[in-house]
Amino acid sequence: MNQYQKQIKEFCEERNWSQFIDPKDILLGIVEEVGEFRNLVKWEKDPEAIKKILIEKKAEAKDTVGDIYWFLSLLANVCGVDIDEAIKMTIEDNKKRFPVEKTKNHHTNINLGGYDGKYDSK
Repeated sequence: MNQYQKQIKEFCEERNWSQFIDPKDILLGIVEEVGEFRNLVKWEKDPEAIKKILIEKKAEAKDTVGDIYWFLSLLANVCGVDIDEAIKMTIEDNKKRFPVEKTKNHHTNINLGGYDGKYDSK
């Protein structure tokens, strides 16, 4: 468990907030924060304009990323999951699913001709 996940756990324990923390509300909190991110760029279609908006709104983006990480840490703590172990596993899985030689400069949407090793026939 990394220092931030531990700090969030301790923060909540010091306040006896476990009685108020349940997975449903945590998930709704994540959805709400993702919605705030979406609101920064909604209706914009141009990917470059979206990048520009997110750079210009860096303070809001930083705040939202922090809030998402907060909720994700709460959820991980409720589930007994170490975030560092989970992301390490995902990175290793993605290295297998998306090998450089098959995915460099290509998207991974198999419905549009991309590659995702998850769907390779065994």
